[in-house]
Amino acid sequence: MKKLDQRINLYHFIVRTIGSMIFYAAFIAIIIIPKDFFGHSIIKILLLIFFGLIVINLIIFNFILPWYIYSIYGFELTDEYLMIRKGVLFRRQDFIPIKRIQHIEKFQGPIQTLFKIHTLIIYTAGSNDALIGIPSSEIESLVHDVRTRLQSYLDSDEAKKDE
Repeated sequence: MKKLDQRINLYHFIVRTIGSMIFYAAFIAIIIIPKDFFGHSIIKILLLIFFGLIVINLIIFNFILPWYIYSIYGFELTDEYLMIRKGVLFRRQDFIPIKRIQHIEKFQGPIQTLFKIHTLIIYTAGSNDALIGIPSSEIESLVHDVRTRLQSYLDSDEAKKDE
């Protein structure tokens, strides 16, 4: 089982925190705005409770869960399948048969460029799956390995029987 790049934790922390800034700002704004602005003080209390619960969940989601990603996430490439293990609270293993892969794509967003990591997106006939956090030094060899194994399947007698 290969592990993802160790910088994946910091990447997820930054991406999730940027996405949550709207709720943090709304919570701070509700705290700052005087209670007479809402008409009744109960409305401010309800808004504080609502956004407070959201902010507590986002703090757990943003500051605690990303630090477990490196220890749990991983992948393994064999001749038969690509196995992707992911999930912190709800863990799962996806087994993608090599013979079902139709297209693979590597992706690197601006924050991923900063951390020198890539995302590998694997497309099959019915779905797609992404493997986020592959080091830049390993992405080319992984793409080459998947393509080589797919081509060896396509050249085999089994592929001719499957047609």
